Amino acid sequence: MGKSNFGRSLNGFFLDPNFYPDSTAITFINAIKESQETKLIVIDSANRLLKPEFQPFFFYLKALRDQHKYSLAYVLLTHHIIGPEHRFLLGDFYGIASEHIEYLPPTDPTQLSVLGFSPTPQQVDQITKLSGGIPALIRVCLVALRDKSSLDPEENPRLKAQIEEMLSISRDDPILSHSQLIQEYINSHTPINLSAAETRLLDLLMENQGKIVSKDQICAIVYPDVKDRVGISDHALDQLAHRLRAKVKSKYTIITHRGLGYLLS
Repeated sequence: MGKSNFGRSLNGFFLDPNFYPDSTAITFINAIKESQETKLIVIDSANRLLKPEFQPFFFYLKALRDQHKYSLAYVLLTHHIIGPEHRFLLGDFYGIASEHIEYLPPTDPTQLSVLGFSPTPQQVDQITKLSGGIPALIRVCLVALRDKSSLDPEENPRLKAQIEEMLSISRDDPILSHSQLIQEYINSHTPINLSAAETRLLDLLMENQGKIVSKDQICAIVYPDVKDRVGISDHALDQLAHRLRAKVKSKYTIITHRGLGYLLS
């Protein structure tokens, strides 16, 4: 069960900021007032509200709790722990937000059904690996499979938007490391700092992708100012290829052919 479904199952007032077109502190305060709930208030995606403009909302929650101290409980559903860095923003509400933490297990794709679509066992394995059990990613992947869309973020705008939103909220959240989709997205969008020699070697290998590039070719292109090939050792070329391989391993595979050269696959 995903965190949102879990929250809805608690039978309190369920506040999901995603469903309010006018996302302001006053909007959420009024929604709670109109609900007249004094027992249980569940706030979904609470981590999205950890911004200065929502500080009045958290102050209101604390004041409401003080009015109903022995009857009102809050459940905050988040993607990551609300840590001490948010103490100033939350004020006295920080003690409530951090006093009791429970971890929900990753969502099992077999428990979800999106508009009548049920994944095959092979698709379940694929989704589990790609999503890392993160409910939001599982749902987007299920919809993509249902609609026969791509699971490549660069070809699926909705999937890309979901990943970017999660990274913008908490790029360092440990749970994101479980998702193959997110890790591959991070790797593919992380700038690679190459030296001039590494850049020339990569360009040469890309121009000859699938072909073995000899060490003589590399010397001529990578070290154009060196007139004597003898002055460039095989060890120096191996080290250059090793450094480049380490930097581009998320995008390319560089294969060493001993005695012949290198190949980009």
